[in-house]
Amino acid sequence: MVTPETRRRAQMILLGALALAVIIVAVTVVVNSLATTRTAGPAQSSPQIDEAREFTFESRKGSRSLVLRLNHRHRNATAAQLGAIVTDNVTVYGGLLAESYASSRAGYVNLTYHNDSSAFGYRVVQDADSNLSTGGSVTLIENTNDQRRQIGWFSLNVNVSSTAVGEPATVTVRNDSERVEYRINRTSNGTLNVTSDVSYAGETTATCDPTRNRVLLDFVSGTSFSADCTFNGTEALDGPYSVEIDGEKLIGKYELAYNDSVASSPGPECDPSVDRTDPCTAPVVWTANVSAQFDSSEINVTNRYNVSIYGAPP
Repeated sequence: MVTPETRRRAQMILLGALALAVIIVAVTVVVNSLATTRTAGPAQSSPQIDEAREFTFESRKGSRSLVLRLNHRHRNATAAQLGAIVTDNVTVYGGLLAESYASSRAGYVNLTYHNDSSAFGYRVVQDADSNLSTGGSVTLIENTNDQRRQIGWFSLNVNVSSTAVGEPATVTVRNDSERVEYRINRTSNGTLNVTSDVSYAGETTATCDPTRNRVLLDFVSGTSFSADCTFNGTEALDGPYSVEIDGEKLIGKYELAYNDSVASSPGPECDPSVDRTDPCTAPVVWTANVSAQFDSSEINVTNRYNVSIYGAPP
């Protein structure tokens, strides 16, 4: 028999069960919400993390290429003038990157070159066609105990049509114990022979075909810039180096960039009074100190790094 008392107890049990069910459902919703939030956060920010990494890579690569071109563009610039030129150009490059990222990726980026924290080297340059040396060999850089130099760039642009057939010119690169000697001569059929003799490995000879009567050689990597001939590069030796040229019969121009542990310039500084056929010394940025900022709705990353201008690409 159902009495009022038992009916009241049954109603209380039912209400309690309903309340417990509501609490369980609410807790389940909250837990699911937290789980969804935790898993969705990284998934949403992951593309922006990838974009930040891509920006860091591209900014390093672009800065290196830009500074390398500026190093070899201005013969008569002082170190202060070159620093100002690099600062202005990196600022313009950073502005172009910022416009690109703002329009296509809804992010803010900034690139800054720090000249005071960058390292400089030197560039020996003969900027116009002439004999590479007169009256014997010329020492471009010398390896001594207090001047430890590393080569970052060494190019020779030979005017084949103006170079007589005959005895070869020589370029000799030495370190403390070994050497690479290059013998360069024009052949009777108008090509250029490059014989590279490594003191510990023997010699090889490459024949380089001219383009518009010129052959541009890269002594560091051991190839022509048209890649039609290869030979042993200066990378066959560990630095520091000394470089000598005996090239009275070879007509052309050259550039040699190197770093130096001493502060003084080894030769006449380039300025408008120095004839372009005479070798002179100009500054180069050897290591560029750059800061890169990436700012988006999810992440904000700022990196400051050194870009090796004459090292391996990033």
